[in-house]
Amino acid sequence: MKRRTFFFSVLQSFYWMGACLVYSYAERLLLSFGFAPGRIGVILAAAYLLAMALQPTLAAAADRERRVTLRTGITVSALLAAAFAGAAALSTGSLAVFAVLLGALSSVTLAVQPLINAVGFHYINRGRDLDYSFARGTASVVYALASLLFGALAAWRTESMLWVYAASQIGLFLSALFFAPHREGIAVRETDRGSLAGVFRRYPAFVLFCIGNLVLVVPHMVTNAYLASITKVTGGDMSVMIAIAAIVEFPAMMVYSHIRKHIPDRVLLVASASVYLLKTGILLLSAYLPIGSWAVYVSSALQMLCYAIFVPASS
Repeated sequence: MKRRTFFFSVLQSFYWMGACLVYSYAERLLLSFGFAPGRIGVILAAAYLLAMALQPTLAAAADRERRVTLRTGITVSALLAAAFAGAAALSTGSLAVFAVLLGALSSVTLAVQPLINAVGFHYINRGRDLDYSFARGTASVVYALASLLFGALAAWRTESMLWVYAASQIGLFLSALFFAPHREGIAVRETDRGSLAGVFRRYPAFVLFCIGNLVLVVPHMVTNAYLASITKVTGGDMSVMIAIAAIVEFPAMMVYSHIRKHIPDRVLLVASASVYLLKTGILLLSAYLPIGSWAVYVSSALQMLCYAIFVPASS
């Protein structure tokens, strides 16, 4: 394995280890502290909306300063997220404070994801030898293992998940400090500046693609966020479902570069979107028909043909 691929795999793995808590175990964490499902929905929605606001704010800063240093962005975000997690673990006596801190760490984790990916593209665009698919696939394996770990911790002592999350952010901080570029960042071209309306006028097809992307990704994120409640109805082990979905991404991402040589990305996008519909349909049917908990595991295994293909095809 090449040196850069190894270190980028470590960076991705620490990020997705922490992201596992945010994407898949935030609801279970909130439920364990007595939050009603309606309030959980409000907390998670607020966290996602704040993350959506943070990303263009970073872009605006780049527009003014001309460059955003990847190392600074990732390390500062990781330290903030670790601090929020530690404070949340120590503030379980106050539900309001706990909700704010969990929402804050979720927003930071979601907002920093483009910077994590940008580290890989930084080196690839400069002709450096880095296998992005291998690094991202390795992170999926770590995500699967983290899911099993968080599932075990949830059955033992729920707040201990926050300390594991904090440890992952310290790991992310150290790996970014060592590997993320610090002299060059994300350059903002003059042609990228302008209003949102200008983007609509210049790139109408891209805007339609982004809308379609949202239509697919939002239900996927909602399903992950509410798996604890979903499995109460459908049956099945939540941590095993998440582990299956994550582990099957690895082989798909490994062979994607070979597949795209023979099948155009637009065909792969349509195919993966169709599997998304099938995956969601199976999960929906398992909630209303007595078909057994095996159906939710089949739905999870289909991750190999939807998310694992859709992500690289849409990049």
